[in-house]
Amino acid sequence: MSFFGKFIEDLNATRYYGDFIKAAGGLEEVRNALRWSVWYALKWWYELYREGLHKSSNIFVRALYLSLLENGYIDKDGRIIKKIKEPRPPVNSYAAEFVELHGSFDRLGAVKVASNQVDENTIGILYSTMLSQGWYDVMRLTFYRLVGATAYKRLYAPVIKEGHDIASLLAVSMTPPELIVGYDYRPDSVELAKEVLGKGVSVGACPGKGICIFQTASTCEAADLLGPQLARSFDAALVFHSLYWMLDPMRDLQCMRRLLKPEGKLLVGQQVIESTPGLVAIVAAMGAKHIFRSSDVENLLEAAGYKREKVYLRTMPFYIAVWRA
Repeated sequence: MSFFGKFIEDLNATRYYGDFIKAAGGLEEVRNALRWSVWYALKWWYELYREGLHKSSNIFVRALYLSLLENGYIDKDGRIIKKIKEPRPPVNSYAAEFVELHGSFDRLGAVKVASNQVDENTIGILYSTMLSQGWYDVMRLTFYRLVGATAYKRLYAPVIKEGHDIASLLAVSMTPPELIVGYDYRPDSVELAKEVLGKGVSVGACPGKGICIFQTASTCEAADLLGPQLARSFDAALVFHSLYWMLDPMRDLQCMRRLLKPEGKLLVGQQVIESTPGLVAIVAAMGAKHIFRSSDVENLLEAAGYKREKVYLRTMPFYIAVWRA
């Protein structure tokens, strides 16, 4: 990104993500936390490079490589060409929580993660922890307010991530949506969502109101289970950090059009490699299936038949836009 482009992006982040920045202790505190993400990413990359694992096809290694390369910290051969000093300790509690997530991951050992020597349950616990942390929730709530997620009566939420996204939306909705439908292909995620969302959640079937969750491989299967009575009836789809978890994002997005009303909205928030290198790599290690540049996200949405309505941010803290069916 050019200097001018970065300046505009920083300006937009301050404008559109002011609530998040304020909650995290102000712009300098956020920048300091982001420097920690880079510092840890470079630490992990040095460890991997030293052990000859920098060319591994492991998605954690690949995410780390692409993000550090995109941000100018390594060259194409993986050599570190730009270093940063260890940042000062964070003061704000949300910023400290964000940095500690990186610290917890660091204690697992980058080499062990890249070599698939870390127990999946251990990674899963860290993933669940991240989803429920304060900084993540503030980031999520700021996104909801920015794209107007609470204004829609019927919402579709692909890859529900243990139900935390839906719970946060309900927490800030003056009037809860009449229907929220989501799916996840992981049985443990569906079980945890039932606990997070409490009684009244329908699993495996949908009465046409309330919260309905399906354990399926994709939106295509969820649309089949919902049947013709709910086809083309949803006002919007809440695609918050979901694209990189989908088994087949293109197919999923195409099937989503079977559920959305004509001109229905796609509320997109997606982490991209241009953003925080450490966090990008952590999420990849947690089980994300894909890695995206911001341009990849837009190309994917266009190819799936959606039309861009408004782009708020392209890279920092992540790609945020509203598209329509």
